[in-house]
Amino acid sequence: MASVTNTADKRRHLRHSVNEPCRAKLENGEYVGAVVNMSVSGAAIHLDIELDVKPDPGVMIELDIKRIGMIRTRVVRTLIGGVAVEFLFNPTTDRALIAKLWKVLNEYASGAGRV
Repeated sequence: MASVTNTADKRRHLRHSVNEPCRAKLENGEYVGAVVNMSVSGAAIHLDIELDVKPDPGVMIELDIKRIGMIRTRVVRTLIGGVAVEFLFNPTTDRALIAKLWKVLNEYASGAGRV
């Protein structure tokens, strides 16, 4: 009998439900939205408008999260109303940005469940 594996079980880091305003800059424009779940390695973003053309996996997005700052990301999959992205941090040069991300995640951690 084949085993069924839950996608959440394959994740590298714990995800938290969040509600963080953001702006996503794609090749065809800049869009307002919100980060709806996040971990130290990536996030799910819902955009305020439906995109005519969904970005393909691998497309780069400059994601400006209001309380964290600008993060380079890569699309890993499309979602209804948005995208899931992987954060592309440089551990040497992005230390301050990573610290802000951890601070925001820790604020949600006490009351947020696993998504």
